[in-house]
Amino acid sequence: MLPREALRVCVIGPGRLGATLVASLRQADIVVSAIVPSPAAALDPTADPPRLLLRDAVALADVVWITVPDDEIETVAHGVAAALPRPLERPVAALHSSGLGSLDLLAPLRGVAAGILCLHPLQSFAAPGDAAVLRDVPMAVTGDTPADVAFGRWLAERLGCRPFELADDAKPLYHLAAATASNLFVALQSEAGELLAAAGVPPAAAAGLLAPLVATTAANVAERGPSRALTGPVARGDVGTVRAHLALLAGQAPRFAETYRSLSLEALHLAAPRLDDDTVRALRELLDREEGRL
Repeated sequence: MLPREALRVCVIGPGRLGATLVASLRQADIVVSAIVPSPAAALDPTADPPRLLLRDAVALADVVWITVPDDEIETVAHGVAAALPRPLERPVAALHSSGLGSLDLLAPLRGVAAGILCLHPLQSFAAPGDAAVLRDVPMAVTGDTPADVAFGRWLAERLGCRPFELADDAKPLYHLAAATASNLFVALQSEAGELLAAAGVPPAAAAGLLAPLVATTAANVAERGPSRALTGPVARGDVGTVRAHLALLAGQAPRFAETYRSLSLEALHLAAPRLDDDTVRALRELLDREEGRL
């Protein structure tokens, strides 16, 4: 049975996510017994929490939370496995927070740790160390056993998150969805800002000018779903406006037109049930022709 009282957590690799988790754990009155920094030059046993070598940090923990980059997780797991006593003097859970990576990244700890799981917050961490960004955020919970999942759900709730169970083999598609919703959205905002700059808007002002539109759109999607939130020329079946947009994009870098065509076709997929067949056909042929597919 994994401990839930007087829990002590060691965080390994406090980057943006790790720093935020440390703040959130402490806000939830969970003891952060140690941090394993990178590089080791940042060691400081007198800090609060203390910054220790992995072997020393693991000795103080009931939960070892690995927040290093995905490519380093298995290597760190080997180090944690070597540092844990055999047999365990007390139950110790090991977890990582890779949205893509399988629990198999913690394979070196199977048979050693008392629990193997992954907790992945469905959130972006541009500003590290702000516990508020985890408040009421969905958190995917993946565990080796039902007991591991139950512990993960409890820990997520303790941090103020909204846990949901995610199968280990479903994680790659889940992570692709998250990257599309967040990372590619940021790239899309960058393109929109460049188009505003081409219209004469100062580049530094673009994000602020677009922010109310973006916030309202996001709220509409959350409240109504994508189909009902969709507005604009494709949703209206405005073939002339789409043609005009494509003509303007011919004077921009090709990537702008590629983005516009691809996303407009997706918008057409959403809008098709409310448009007549001739309009859907005209829009699809226009977008496909411009992409060189006809």
